[in-house]
Amino acid sequence: MASTPTVRAPRSGAPSTNGHRPAPVAGIAPPRRRVRLPELVVGVLVMTVFALGAVLWHLSAVDKSPALAVVGTVERGQTLSSSDVRVVYVASDDTLAHLTQADLNSVVGQVALVDLAPGTLLTRSVVADRPALEAGDGIVGLSLEPGGYPAMGLSPGDLVNVVRTVDPADPITEDTDQGDTSDDGADATTGTGDVVIARGATVVSAEELTSDRLLVSILAPEGDAVAVAARAESGSLRLVQVSP
Repeated sequence: MASTPTVRAPRSGAPSTNGHRPAPVAGIAPPRRRVRLPELVVGVLVMTVFALGAVLWHLSAVDKSPALAVVGTVERGQTLSSSDVRVVYVASDDTLAHLTQADLNSVVGQVALVDLAPGTLLTRSVVADRPALEAGDGIVGLSLEPGGYPAMGLSPGDLVNVVRTVDPADPITEDTDQGDTSDDGADATTGTGDVVIARGATVVSAEELTSDRLLVSILAPEGDAVAVAARAESGSLRLVQVSP
């Protein structure tokens, strides 16, 4: 049998049978990955929408209750009117004992005990009834040094006795005991010779000044108020908080 001749492929770079070298095979680079900007923007928007939706869902799931807040700036001592107060809704789990919508009518006409910024929630500690000055009553103000009032401070509505301290070296005269006009028949002097000028006076307002001085106004029977005012400049008056 005749053998079939084997055809060999030309080597790379070797001339072909017609005398020409084959063209070199160019390397094919992989296609570069393109970042599609519109798809990226859409993805960011979708994530933002989902995040906002989660926040809104959480806010809607929290129970809210009506509360009272001031509309504008209210200064200390200012009487609240209906235009100064509005109803807002706050989280019902708020631990602040704020006034509710049911307290709106009672708040109007009360006095601010401190300066209130717009939006401040009203509580029982920042407003109080204006003291009713009836016939036979008087209000007197005192500026007291530290030690002349309880260290924990005083608040409107507290009851106090006004005491005039007496130097043990000074004799107690009849004029010293004229301040007490109480009707309970109690002795006007204490065991140390100090004199009780007014008993059971009601604190109307109390404001801390510089250097821990306390500016306090008290409501007392007119005779007691006059006696306290007459001795206020002596600097020997002290306030003693008593139980109702």
